[in-house]
Amino acid sequence: MHSLHVTVTIKGEIPDVPAHLAEVVSDVSSKPGFVHGYWLTPMNGEGHAYTFFDTEEHARASAPEVGWEHPSGAVEIRDVELWPVALSA
Repeated sequence: MHSLHVTVTIKGEIPDVPAHLAEVVSDVSSKPGFVHGYWLTPMNGEGHAYTFFDTEEHARASAPEVGWEHPSGAVEIRDVELWPVALSA
């Protein structure tokens, strides 16, 4: 299993936060090999998501592009890291 740690910069007001998050979760969870994910509450202009995939290949194929911006301009993907999972409980 492999995890993507995605860091976003919150640059402004997101017009409809619940709808935006529902769209993101729906998109990511439909990717091949998706196991589960956690989207943390944004703080201090920064947001984090941890998503888990069954293989490294599925995780790489699902990784968002650094620099992508939400159409509103309020959110930008700042960093994406891929990590192999060592243990799970």
